[in-house]
Amino acid sequence: MLPTRPAYPRGEASAAHASSHLGAARPRRPVPTPLEVAVCEAVFRYQLQQPLAAAPQSAHYYLALQERDPEAAILHRLQRLGPAVHPFSHGRVTARDGVIDRATGARGVILQVARLVWVHTAAVDAVGGYYCTHRHAAGFRYHVARDRGPWAVTAAHLLWRV
Repeated sequence: MLPTRPAYPRGEASAAHASSHLGAARPRRPVPTPLEVAVCEAVFRYQLQQPLAAAPQSAHYYLALQERDPEAAILHRLQRLGPAVHPFSHGRVTARDGVIDRATGARGVILQVARLVWVHTAAVDAVGGYYCTHRHAAGFRYHVARDRGPWAVTAAHLLWRV
């Protein structure tokens, strides 16, 4: 069988293709602004207060803000809602067990805020959701608003669920 080649004219590889073969790191995402962090914290707070039927008994929650750990200050404030709140990096996903704690092996749930879309200065739509296993996960669009107080989720719309 012949090896396949990328479809680039005259054998020229794109910069992305070349860098992937040279071991270059992916470009870094910009660090969220304090305003974006406040919106994400409101979404995490909402997610933690919602019952999840698919969640394992006494689940550990691993928070992911655009696929990385949220700031330590956010984690500290959210740990007041429950002691089992951890940064995303403390959990891992296995095909058989779903989300488990790297140190203890306890089962858990990933809560994620993946993207923010500003509607106007006092309203944001956040895309996020939860992941327990490949059979228990969901994505939502959260409407987050601020009216003379802290940011709060005012509506959650289911995008998909397995």
